[in-house]
Amino acid sequence: MPVNEFGLVAQGPSGYLPLSQVMPALGRSPSGGHGEGIRLPLWGSGSKKDSHYRYYPVYQIKARLEPEKRIIVGHLVLAYQNPYFYPLYDLLFNLPSNGWPGSENTLTIQRIVLNNKPASFIVKKSRLEVFLHRPLASGETLKVEISFTTYLPQRPARLGVWEDTFMVSGWYPILSPREKGAWRGMAEGIAWGDPYFADSAYYNVELELPPSLMVRASGRTTGGEQRGERVLWTFMSEKPIREFAFVLAPGWKQAYAQIDQTLITLAFRNQLPTSTLDIAMGAFAFFKEYWGPYPYSYLNLVEVPLEGLSGMEYPGLVFLSTRKGYTPPVIVHEVAHQWWYNLVGNDTISSSWIDEGLAEYSTLLYYRVHDPVLYRQLKEDIIAEAGETLNLEELSEALNRELKSFTSEKDYRQVTYRQGTVYWLKMEEKMGVKTLQEALRYIQEYYRFERIEAPWLEGILNFYIQHKGK
Repeated sequence: MPVNEFGLVAQGPSGYLPLSQVMPALGRSPSGGHGEGIRLPLWGSGSKKDSHYRYYPVYQIKARLEPEKRIIVGHLVLAYQNPYFYPLYDLLFNLPSNGWPGSENTLTIQRIVLNNKPASFIVKKSRLEVFLHRPLASGETLKVEISFTTYLPQRPARLGVWEDTFMVSGWYPILSPREKGAWRGMAEGIAWGDPYFADSAYYNVELELPPSLMVRASGRTTGGEQRGERVLWTFMSEKPIREFAFVLAPGWKQAYAQIDQTLITLAFRNQLPTSTLDIAMGAFAFFKEYWGPYPYSYLNLVEVPLEGLSGMEYPGLVFLSTRKGYTPPVIVHEVAHQWWYNLVGNDTISSSWIDEGLAEYSTLLYYRVHDPVLYRQLKEDIIAEAGETLNLEELSEALNRELKSFTSEKDYRQVTYRQGTVYWLKMEEKMGVKTLQEALRYIQEYYRFERIEAPWLEGILNFYIQHKGK
């Protein structure tokens, strides 16, 4: 069992400690009803700055789309409780829409108010720094209000308008995650991968839209009320999610499937895509059984004119490209991301192989059962495209690379997707399929709505290797 700097032994291979044990070790007493149910992810942690309560922020966003101007006028209210064992002196928000190549000033900030008092702030490209009136103590709550406007470029991109379809992601200020006691900004100017990531939060969103536009989003639809010449759509996330994205278009056709408590929706424009919904249903049911429960009542798949990507994952929402095209394995991969990205997150700037490698590995697991011939072909292709043969230790060192270190998208995909999948195949050989599944299910349970860092991940795997074996 690992012993951390607090002198406490982690309970089980998860590395979590009950808050009631940690607080006295820090010289503090639990207050405000904090009890055994709140745990701290301390596996592999070497600093108190890496430890925190499980407090999830709450976003309330009201936004109005002006389609002719291609702008969104929004007002965000964030209820934020400092989850760290030290005071905060500022807050950093990422502005993803300003961080894409050639996208500076796509999102502008008009006003920020903290606890009903105007606040000072600085915007520098994709970074919004908000200066607090006074230090925010551990466990203290702050109300942040941000008025903003987001311009939607005319382009077939993750944030853009193309062929009367509005693809809207990274469109509002998102509270930056913290790592090692510092805010984690966006990897600006990177055209591939996921150059920003976020911690989980609850979302309540109101979108004021023209009645001609249908909407699918990262939330359960809770209302669609006519307001004069507009429709007010409301959404809630039910459980914490990484971010909130949505798609708008006129004249969608929709197909539905129900699996237990989850409604899976496919939105498309022309003919019903052959077997797309069936594949998504099969993958969803398989991963729900293999990785663990899916805690939301919705999963939306939407065909969009996305360029450069066959698919793109968001919480409860999957983009499927009609421009580049998508295959059945792409559908399976994107559904797998609902577990490896949304439910269990990671640093996609420096450790993108974790969620991408696990989504690819999950795809292989699905086809190993449902189409062994395709499974063998996919596996052979992945191994061939991964390039030079590396052992597990070499792969572990090679995979954790910053996005900016890759010279091209091809380079990024070879390492992150292909070598990232080879890592899990080799780990499977070392641990055995069932033991690896048990370890990863354990991570799904204890890091749900959290982020796992590479050292923590390897620590849990090593625990299972030592105590479980094949």
